[in-house]
Amino acid sequence: MAGGTTMKGHEGIIRMRKQGYAPHIVHIDDYAFKSPLTDWEEQDHVPTVCVNKDALEMLDLRFLVGLKVFISSHTEERAKKLFDLCKKAGAKMVSSGHTIQQGERYKTGWNEFYHA
Repeated sequence: MAGGTTMKGHEGIIRMRKQGYAPHIVHIDDYAFKSPLTDWEEQDHVPTVCVNKDALEMLDLRFLVGLKVFISSHTEERAKKLFDLCKKAGAKMVSSGHTIQQGERYKTGWNEFYHA
């Protein structure tokens, strides 16, 4: 959906929340490749939401209220924007950062931590 959202992986978290449960942590991936981890329910993995190519200001992140969120992005700008959006959505704790690819190796770029 051009200019909108194609966020994937959040549906299961919303179902959990409606049933009165909450995951211990949620990962938000923002990379140019499709994250295989968004099928976390089938694989019994940590809940992972992919927001690649989404217009970040259009995301509905209310399902993060009171949760611990770990964000990883391919750009500093999007990592910072996601950090602010998760805090605004009411996340209890947010750790956000971006990675810098050097050949086959990735290193950490900007990162920040927030705890309400």
